[in-house]
Amino acid sequence: MYQEFYANSSYLIWPLMGLVIFVSIFIGVLAYVFFGLRDRDKIDAIAALPLELDSGTDTAGNTAGPDFGTGLDHATGRAS
Repeated sequence: MYQEFYANSSYLIWPLMGLVIFVSIFIGVLAYVFFGLRDRDKIDAIAALPLELDSGTDTAGNTAGPDFGTGLDHATGRAS
């Protein structure tokens, strides 16, 4: 029963195309991790991204946000 359905279906190419796209992106990311990140300075720069100080403004030029009464400048961690 299923053989007749799948034999006459013209939509079988889409799951295969999805699989090919997924596998190629997965292999590309693995290649970048293993071959593109050989420089130790580059790895350290990426690892330190969450720890870098923020400029205090977002892309629209607005301030970073309310102080919420803590008395701290959240960009520097110092008292305001």
